[in-house]
Amino acid sequence: MERIDNFFKKFHGGYFVFFGVAIFLIGLVIAILVEPNFSFFIHHISDMGAPTNSNYVIFNICWIITGFFAIIFFIDFTRYLQNKGANTKGIWLCFILGSVSAFSMILLAIFNKIDSPDMHLNSEYIFFFTGILYLIIYALIEFRIPEFSKLLAISNLIVAFLFALYLILLILNKISPGLCPEFQSFAEWLFLFGNLAWFVEDGIYSLKR
Repeated sequence: MERIDNFFKKFHGGYFVFFGVAIFLIGLVIAILVEPNFSFFIHHISDMGAPTNSNYVIFNICWIITGFFAIIFFIDFTRYLQNKGANTKGIWLCFILGSVSAFSMILLAIFNKIDSPDMHLNSEYIFFFTGILYLIIYALIEFRIPEFSKLLAISNLIVAFLFALYLILLILNKISPGLCPEFQSFAEWLFLFGNLAWFVEDGIYSLKR
């Protein structure tokens, strides 16, 4: 633990999440620019990392880097909440769930939807299920910390709702293909930007120590 503490004294975990989000957005913009007739109501995030996109390799590399940076942030955020007096078991459970979610995000990039559709879909389920769980548990923990921002605690629930909304639509679409595809696509982009905003706001808040 001492080595970890010394590491984060030199390199704050919040900076990793800022760089991670920035790198992901750079890869995303590059992929969107070369995607023919791109639309938030037609295309999915996974389309940017599929071989049908000429810059899919760059996007997937950015995606993988962001996943690793997210895990580093979860380590530091766990330490931050622990110092605030949060429930130890709860925050370490969140760390495990968050790390599994981030690792499954890496798998989504490695196994794209065209070359490895089954592995991609299974990684997607894990990513969303674990994401919903850690966000809800974080909210419950943060509500019990007196000096913690209640707005940030509420934001966990908002992003968890966006996770759940897309996951439900994803499952329904597998049961009944072609069910509201435009809404499903848009819901995924809503979740994405909500999740990125969550990382950034928690990264900023964790800087205030």
